[in-house]
Amino acid sequence: MLNNVSHKAAFAMRPEGSLNHMPVDPLQLPGDDPLRHSAALAGKDLVSRKALMAILCQQDHPQQDDLRAFLTHFNIAEPADRRVLDCYAERFILIIRTARSCEQWAHGNHFQKKLLDFWQASETVVIAGGITSAQFGIHLASRVEEAFTNLDILASPWAGQTALFGLAQAVAQRELLLVLDFGGTGVKCGIAHNYGNRIDHLFEMEVAPYLHQGLVYADHFRELLVQIRERVGCALPVAISLACYMDSGVVFDYKSGIYHRLGACSDNLAITLNDEWLPAVDLGELKALEHDSTAAALAFQFRTPAMMVTLGTGLGSAPCPYVPLPGRSG
Repeated sequence: MLNNVSHKAAFAMRPEGSLNHMPVDPLQLPGDDPLRHSAALAGKDLVSRKALMAILCQQDHPQQDDLRAFLTHFNIAEPADRRVLDCYAERFILIIRTARSCEQWAHGNHFQKKLLDFWQASETVVIAGGITSAQFGIHLASRVEEAFTNLDILASPWAGQTALFGLAQAVAQRELLLVLDFGGTGVKCGIAHNYGNRIDHLFEMEVAPYLHQGLVYADHFRELLVQIRERVGCALPVAISLACYMDSGVVFDYKSGIYHRLGACSDNLAITLNDEWLPAVDLGELKALEHDSTAAALAFQFRTPAMMVTLGTGLGSAPCPYVPLPGRSG
């Protein structure tokens, strides 16, 4: 099941639709935002993990050196926490508004025009990823929704684990399934049970020890699989989400993210994984290989167009699968 799940996705994401690199007008930011005076901005400058840490530092927040602690203990009643939320929310609001009116996409290729049309038609945005954890994600969704009259903003209940649930529910097999989410900072591992209705979270691994000049190459990826197999302790079929743009297993040729060089050693990464890399470490059949935000989107299904936006190391997006209402085209 390689980029071809039973749920209906509107289209596969491509690098030229990246929110990370979408240009954003800094003059549209509030007057007190320090980034307002930047010469140029892109989405990743506003709401990535690094950007949120910069907000904490700029506001001299007591937890400026510990983002995990800030997210875990976020309290909307605390003025310092509320100020951070307000700044981050205003930036995210600008990203959504830009995505719904992006001039670069309007004058771009066929995919970009299709993406812009879908953003404009979307009635819901679901947010997921590590930054949406616990109360911060709930209050972020509420705060952002206040800025729109025709858009619902939902926070995924699974936050940074959403891609695992999306993979498990899309594959939907009765037998045990190993679900792996290869992100920009770490790898999340879990075992899905009973058609994806339950996931046992096993462990997380940092990616940093496997980087060479900031990238994961084939040898490093295979070593990650070796370590995962040793820690899992048994051979299981596998579903993978990867922070990398792909179409039916073929990695796009672009220079962004830490995994894009995997395409240099494989004409089709899905086939290489299934036929070579997974058997070599005694793991089972590859059941799914998805772009990470697409995997998160697979955890949801709507009757009207909806977008998934993941907030973590970077900023990702993908259309949620949907079954159109009677009388509406798909």
